[in-house]
Amino acid sequence: MPKALAFPIMEMQSSANVAWSMYPGLSHGAYSAIHAHGSDEQKATYLPKLVSGEWTGTMCLTEPHCGTDLGLLKTRAEPNDDGSYRITGTKIFISAGEHDLSDNIIHLVLARLPDAPKDVKGISLFIVPKFHADGRRNGVYCGSPGTQNGHQGQRHGGA
Repeated sequence: MPKALAFPIMEMQSSANVAWSMYPGLSHGAYSAIHAHGSDEQKATYLPKLVSGEWTGTMCLTEPHCGTDLGLLKTRAEPNDDGSYRITGTKIFISAGEHDLSDNIIHLVLARLPDAPKDVKGISLFIVPKFHADGRRNGVYCGSPGTQNGHQGQRHGGA
């Protein structure tokens, strides 16, 4: 949708229910990141379903011990032989991290590769779907849904 039309609609949604209006906003953020930086295969797999609303998106940034210092991030991404990664770690405050409003939840997860620098320059972003494109359940799960501001706790077990 053109931004000239999207902004008035977003304003009405936020005025009516700011918590609910976050869902399309999070999906828009996931779409934008994949569109700008994803491979052609990732774009073909994720973007049409994010646009249609069949799938929704999240951003998984915050960890319990980090506060606002992403350089302290402990979530790890270990390469697998098939080119995928095994993601291990804990994220908190994942808005829309678990729900039944869509068929799938696409998490964009910050993690560090084994040989990455220790500061923020060593952090990578990974696509971690709740369900793989073929329908298999991923190892990602919600450990403890929170009630504060609608935020969720999310633990990631594999990509």
